[in-house]
Amino acid sequence: MLLSCAALPLAGCPLQTAAIGRRNEDASHVETPYPSDQEIGSETPNVGGGPPEDDDDDGGGGSGSTGADTFIEAGDGGSASAKPPPPDASFCTASFPMTVRDFSKKHQDFGPSQTTGGKKFEPETELQNGKPVVANPPEEGASTGDSFDEWFQDDPAVNKTLHQIIHLDLRNGRGQLGDRSFYYVDGRGFGNEGYAHNFGFTVEFEVPFTYAQGSSFSYESSDDVWISVDDTIVAKHSVSDGVNGGIVRLDAWADALHLKPGSSHKLKVFYAERNFEASVFLLETALNIECVEAID
Repeated sequence: MLLSCAALPLAGCPLQTAAIGRRNEDASHVETPYPSDQEIGSETPNVGGGPPEDDDDDGGGGSGSTGADTFIEAGDGGSASAKPPPPDASFCTASFPMTVRDFSKKHQDFGPSQTTGGKKFEPETELQNGKPVVANPPEEGASTGDSFDEWFQDDPAVNKTLHQIIHLDLRNGRGQLGDRSFYYVDGRGFGNEGYAHNFGFTVEFEVPFTYAQGSSFSYESSDDVWISVDDTIVAKHSVSDGVNGGIVRLDAWADALHLKPGSSHKLKVFYAERNFEASVFLLETALNIECVEAID
């Protein structure tokens, strides 16, 4: 099932599916088994956090979002599936270290009993020591005794940490990272624990970029996700919201985040797969990201 144009609106319909040009790999360069695609329904996006979404109907990502790369075809859940780019197209790859922390289904914050019951965590708007922290008091279904702080911290008593490399292939400055089958610890860590996939895990990685007018990104998620620029959360999504996402136009945040043309910043992604049903995370970028030009 292809994603709707509304779900990932930055580059229009041709970028509806994952367009990563290689498999993601762990830090030792041993590729993890790559999952097959699975159908996930999409809903109307909801922008998380920050200034209200503009009400234009252009379906794009601001002034820098027009002119989609129409040579990209529908992918097969992450593997390369594209027509040869036109002669004037630029193609390069950016790679980022990604930390994955695996949790047992016995953990109090993971598993169907924790997510279907409406257990929702609302973080502070600013990261603390580079990590999201839960607001006090937490939102419905959660209590101050919950172990949110364990999600993105190494703690051998409750999680197992794995390091991987995740790749973003960019064509004409636009690319997509993630998958509709976003599984990175199948058969590893605590194992699949009787499920088709290893569902209980968190992911964090950061993407350095240089701000330019028209910078934007869109995302889609099935579970909890928080995306920050520098230390400010600019997008969020709860597992209780289903599979959807939104678009963030950084021009609207320029004053609040002190964004200036040519200034350097870091986009950080924190994702928690908790519901043991499906793991979906896609990030489509229209950001100025340094990358290595592909060699023919």
